[in-house]
Amino acid sequence: MPLTLETLAENYVFESSPTRHDLGAFHVPFDDLMEGSNTEVRLRNGTMRREPTALIGTSGSGKSSVIAHVLGPLAEDLAPLVVPLAAVSSDVIESPDRLADHLLDMIRRIANSDARRFDSELETGTTTITRTQRGGVGFRWRWLSGDLAREVQRQVQIETRATLVDKTDVLTKALEAVAVQELQPVLVFDDTDRWLGNSGSEMVGRFFGEGLRWLLELPASLVVAVHPRYFELASRPEVMQYLDTQIEIPRLDKSSAIEAILSRRVETCAEINNPNLSQVLLPGASEAILNVYKMSHSVRRALHVCHTALHEAISDGAPMIGPRHIMAAANAG
Repeated sequence: MPLTLETLAENYVFESSPTRHDLGAFHVPFDDLMEGSNTEVRLRNGTMRREPTALIGTSGSGKSSVIAHVLGPLAEDLAPLVVPLAAVSSDVIESPDRLADHLLDMIRRIANSDARRFDSELETGTTTITRTQRGGVGFRWRWLSGDLAREVQRQVQIETRATLVDKTDVLTKALEAVAVQELQPVLVFDDTDRWLGNSGSEMVGRFFGEGLRWLLELPASLVVAVHPRYFELASRPEVMQYLDTQIEIPRLDKSSAIEAILSRRVETCAEINNPNLSQVLLPGASEAILNVYKMSHSVRRALHVCHTALHEAISDGAPMIGPRHIMAAANAG
């Protein structure tokens, strides 16, 4: 397939908001983009050692992509459990008891779904436990299947009126059932940027205080995405008091890093190996994209500008994207 502007548009190469489950495939490790980064390496090593870890970065900087790359469904020796937060009420975040209910419900639904799917596949002879699948409550985790899914399903049954101590005990047993399989359970709190709203100060204070203190009682690694603005809502020592490993998302400083990210998009979306970006980008375009990134420190923003510039170039009848297209797209918002 030739690399043209039309190819980029038809395959949505610069779509800036892929689903969470696709982020890992699009991610180019910061450890490859920047010498001495140790971003992905530190995250994996920290989780393997059960260190409570903070991944610090602005919205769009790459926190979710790093998490998806290191702790995605195919992570080896790790059993990641991504805890959804976007749709939960503030009292779930502010109360360890309600947070325990949320964790139990999440694990129960995932285990139930995978146990049923595994049994169905056994009956039909289509068992595929070594890959991920969409459906049900989300992606199927390779590590949670068969006997383990049923054991976790059994462990998380508990009366709704149970005390926090009882709920903690049940969660501990479920996570220990995973650890017996020589897997390190990891609780991942990724979509926390929603706490930057009007009630953010109280939510940040409660979660990074009582919430994290309770979570550390569980036999699991802990990874929390942290927006730098949290440090305006509560002091940095207060936010970080229970997070021993602190990893800052690095800031890209070379156009070659931008080109590597765009190339990965072309390879993944258009299925073109080793794409020659000079066929679609005029000289200076990569530097213009890097300047957009530097102003916002957001890969998402840079990709959005690329997407807009692509369609501007096509509308102009231009064969390639130039710096002027990038600047016009950036100024358009």
